[in-house]
Amino acid sequence: MPKFVHTENDITTTYHVDDNGRTLLAITQEQDCEAVIDANKRMQNGEKQVGPWRLTAQIPPIFILMWLNEEWARGNIGLKFADQEFDQIIFKKLRDPDYKWLRAN
Repeated sequence: MPKFVHTENDITTTYHVDDNGRTLLAITQEQDCEAVIDANKRMQNGEKQVGPWRLTAQIPPIFILMWLNEEWARGNIGLKFADQEFDQIIFKKLRDPDYKWLRAN
C-alpha cells in the first residue's frame, strides 16, 4: 500500500492510500514524546524551578490532538481546542494518575 509522509513540528503524519494512489484509506500520526516525558520526570524529582511562575505540565501536541479526537468520537463535535470546556477536560486528565508523567510538579 503506498503512503505519503509529512513531518512538521515533530509530528509525523502518514497518509495511506490505495494502490492506484487516488483513495485515502487512513491517516496516522506519531510524535516522539520521550524528551518531554523525561523533562517532566526531572521536575517531578526535584529539579528546581526559578522565578515567579511554576510549570504545571508539558503535554505533547499529539496528546492534545488525541484527546480532542476522542471527544469528537463521543459526539462532542462542538468542542474546540483551547475553549473552556476543553481546558476542563485537560485539567481532569492531568489529575488522573494514568497521566502523572505529563505533570511537571
